[in-house]
Parts: sequence; C-alpha cells; structure tokens
Amino acid sequence: MKRLTFAFALGLTAGAVAPVHAMGQCGDREAIATHLTEKFGERNAALGLESSTGLLEIWASDATGSWSILRTRPDGQTCIMATGTHFQALPEVFMPTGYPV
Repeated sequence: MKRLTFAFALGLTAGAVAPVHAMGQCGDREAIATHLTEKFGERNAALGLESSTGLLEIWASDATGSWSILRTRPDGQTCIMATGTHFQALPEVFMPTGYPV
C-alpha cells in the first residue's frame, strides 16, 4: 500500500511540474522543428553557437507566447532544453556605450 501511495504521489508531483512541451526530449532536428511549428505555432526566433559544443536556438510564437530552447550537438542530435510561456520579443537590445560586442 505504501508503494502505491508513493507512486501516486510521485505521479501527481510529476504532473504538476510538467512543462508545456516535452522538455529533455531529444531526436531529429527536423522532426522536433516540425512539431514545434505545427503544434505550438513556434518559429526559429534566434540562434547562436555554443563554442564548439553545439547550436542553441530559441523558437517562439507571437500568437501563443510559447517558447522553446533547442540545443543541437555536433553529431546532429537535437534536444529541447527548456520551454515556457509569455514570450515577448524585444524591439531593440540596449547596449551601453563601450560594451564589448
């Protein structure tokens, strides 16, 4: 009975913190990109290289406010690293005078 109660409580906890998308899910980049576009209306909003360890991308939807951060390793494996809501694109990035680019 204790095991069943623990399993039930664990299930409730896991459900309570479940992200909007399947965070930590890895696979083919094209399949993940298609899923984000078709299911959440997200598009590639920004990207950058993470030294030699991979490509980091931010996908977002202006319509729904959902966003996802993808990381693609040099071997081509893509993983959803984080997801969330209330995405807002900034109209201009403020850089103080003399800030190194």
